[in-house]
Amino acid sequence: MTGRTSPPSPRGGSPRPFPVKTFRVSFNGETIRAYCLVIDARDGARRAGDRRGGSLEGPAAVFFQGHAQRPGDAREFTSALAGLGRSGVVVVPVCDTPFGTDPAWRGDDGKTVVLREVARASLAPLGIGVEGCPVFPAPPVLVDGKPVEDGACVIKAGLAAIGWSHGGILARRFAHAYPGCVSALGQVCPAGYERVTPGRLTGRFILEALRISRLAAGSHSAQALRSTLGFVRGLTGDVARSFASAAASRFPARALRAFRDVRDCSLYCDSGNFGLEGLARIAVAFGEDDTCMSARRIAGAGRQEDVTSRVLEDFRQRYFSDAPRGRLGLHILPGTHLGPVTHSGIYARAVLGSLGELARPGGD
Repeated sequence: MTGRTSPPSPRGGSPRPFPVKTFRVSFNGETIRAYCLVIDARDGARRAGDRRGGSLEGPAAVFFQGHAQRPGDAREFTSALAGLGRSGVVVVPVCDTPFGTDPAWRGDDGKTVVLREVARASLAPLGIGVEGCPVFPAPPVLVDGKPVEDGACVIKAGLAAIGWSHGGILARRFAHAYPGCVSALGQVCPAGYERVTPGRLTGRFILEALRISRLAAGSHSAQALRSTLGFVRGLTGDVARSFASAAASRFPARALRAFRDVRDCSLYCDSGNFGLEGLARIAVAFGEDDTCMSARRIAGAGRQEDVTSRVLEDFRQRYFSDAPRGRLGLHILPGTHLGPVTHSGIYARAVLGSLGELARPGGD
């Protein structure tokens, strides 16, 4: 299953993406833009059942995009997550890199807070309220001028954090920060597993992008082109708004927000800085031919058949030492760094399966 088209929901619905919404978010002394896509694969009967029961059938998936990607990018993968997942609901929040007054809330530290509120604001119109969100001791977040209120929503839901590339780091940060509402973590072709400088990581990414462009003459050229254009469009917009914000606020440092984003992408993550002991399940999937986030370098295994019980335990001890045995799934799947795009169904099934979130395990 390559996932070139959006798979149907096992319950009979089809992934239904709502238009991408734009928000103005006030946080830490600045106002930034945020965007969000919601995909709902539930049919009418499931939605009615969720309302009657007061909950989704599983946690709603919050998908964190890769560096400079927009909410609509990797649509094949997010549609597969919705169509195959128990909840049937995926929310994809994206925001400009925060670079406000207090340095403690800049970059990914601030994104974690902002994206949580954007996700909540986007789920509330579907009657879905997120359970277990703490009152976070951060600067207040106003979405379109007001705090997010989802307490009156009839349907209550937890969250599963899933991220691609830089989004893999964001997903781990998110799961670490909000254990009360996040029960599972999924990462595809994730950053955060090597101690590497921002410059070296950027070089690896460029080389991988050039490799992919050469391979794009094959069967996945359309998907590769869309992802590349999404990255270019997103990065260009981020940089342009950074300079505009710096000029408007007379705070020149805000022009550096794009560089802060690259630095955060090179952060090394393990249980020492982002513990996950309370999570029910963790799933990590690498691409066999990904040279940017190489499974062979990181896990010492180049193919799925190389993932022995010893390799899995070594990986757990190195990166998830506080997670009990049996809660971690490690996958090495076909594809490059664009594997979740070019082989979306395979990646979605592997991640959801390891997280126990497939609506019909083993089904077509």
